[in-house]
Amino acid sequence: MSQVRLMKSHESIGTAPAIGSGRISEPQRELNSFINSMTILIGPGACEFLTELWLNELACMECFPGTESFNWRSVSLSASVKLAGRVIGSQLSGPCF
Repeated sequence: MSQVRLMKSHESIGTAPAIGSGRISEPQRELNSFINSMTILIGPGACEFLTELWLNELACMECFPGTESFNWRSVSLSASVKLAGRVIGSQLSGPCF
């Protein structure tokens, strides 16, 4: 997998400098979108946790990420569902992070 650079939540995906070729790859764009949207909801302190969660969900995908038909948004959706489960669980038992 290519290098992924996380953007600060105030940094626009369209204006952030990309690694290497000058373009932001689709997986990098999706990961940054997931992290930016989730940090708005749960706070900036969870960035590392969110990255790990997203990458773990990517590793669980049955479809190979290099294929044309791979839907990167499905990784974010799966990570969001897992995060929601942890948040709900934490409300019942304690902190989830």
